[in-house]
Amino acid sequence: MTSSAIYLTLTPHDPVIARDGRPFGAGLRMKSLDWPYPSVLAGSVRTALGKMNGGNFDDASIGVLKAVAVHGPLPLLSGQLYYPAPKDILVRDSGGRCDETYAIRPAELNSDGEGCDLPLNGLQPPMLSYRAKEEFKPAPIASFWSGDSMAAWLVNPDGLMFQSPDVSDDGTTRPAGLDLPRKESRFHTAINPESGVAKEKMLYETTGLDLALKNRHEMMEIAARIEEAGANGKSGFATFSPFGGERRLSYWKSYEKSPVGWNCPEKVKAALQSAVLIRMVLATPAIFARGWMPGWIDTGTLSGTPPCAPKGLSLTLVSACVERWRPLSGFSLEMGDEGHRSKPLRRVVPAGSVYFFRLSSGNAGDLEACWLRPVSDDPQDQRDGFGLALWGIWDYERKNAGNEQKKEQNQEG
Repeated sequence: MTSSAIYLTLTPHDPVIARDGRPFGAGLRMKSLDWPYPSVLAGSVRTALGKMNGGNFDDASIGVLKAVAVHGPLPLLSGQLYYPAPKDILVRDSGGRCDETYAIRPAELNSDGEGCDLPLNGLQPPMLSYRAKEEFKPAPIASFWSGDSMAAWLVNPDGLMFQSPDVSDDGTTRPAGLDLPRKESRFHTAINPESGVAKEKMLYETTGLDLALKNRHEMMEIAARIEEAGANGKSGFATFSPFGGERRLSYWKSYEKSPVGWNCPEKVKAALQSAVLIRMVLATPAIFARGWMPGWIDTGTLSGTPPCAPKGLSLTLVSACVERWRPLSGFSLEMGDEGHRSKPLRRVVPAGSVYFFRLSSGNAGDLEACWLRPVSDDPQDQRDGFGLALWGIWDYERKNAGNEQKKEQNQEG
């Protein structure tokens, strides 16, 4: 086994099948995820490695394959990674252009009666910027942000002077943002081999993710990083292989040089060096033993060390922007008493969720090594690619309120 990493791109030949957790069978419609889970990619990669090793999937071989770390999947376009939009931003559509951006930041509670019902003492509620003086309906923003746009947001502490990425599909320029893949539905039926006609009551529908971009010759690809792949993985990939359900094919190509985005951007490195208030954004869904809250955070002190960080570094949880949990299920190739086993339903924290920390000890610059490294609790979930994290800085917006008000008064005067 070698610890060197290889980088993989998948170019789907057909729409990708990535089922959600709802039942599926004859007479039912298959529902699709908006983007494949890391386990879909990890299972496909390990299956391909197993086939390269002779197709032997005994207990010992499965143990070796499960030790392979597969990080992804992330969208890839023109050699640059794209990340899920963060949850700590709201945009107001003003005159047809989304040009009013508001950051969601932790709010310090006053001692004169203010309070909240958050589950742990010491947590602060995430609040909309004080600059939003009236109610508005949030405008849609790009589902995936380019690496440059995400880096600019991560080093922006309070959300001021930031333009959210727009989605462009006219083919003239590379967009700063991408929408979710379009979903394509196909109807199927079972054929009677004797008569050659469709069987009764055997009609069903599948939904796949079409990664082709409108009015563009390029298409969205899927990027992954593979570690501990051994000699077979090091020999590389350059073949068609199934990815996802229904055995639909993708072209797999491996590289020793990483696409732009797998390494921490220079501007983020510089911002972290002297940072005290730290943001963690999930680039892939995470699995924590306590639901939304990382298991490496102590519930009493709210402090802990991310799995990828050195032991001398400690972070204290201040707040979090987390959407509702998503279901994760599937089947395991490990043999049980009755053949392949169905996996128990688990709850995952959605990609794009944001956690706000305060540095307790150590140097925040060490988080450079945690860029796109997993922060899930269980080591196997980490190897499966759940909880890849991006890191940045933040600040309390109320600290800037006085300066902003003075600036507005001067402009009015």
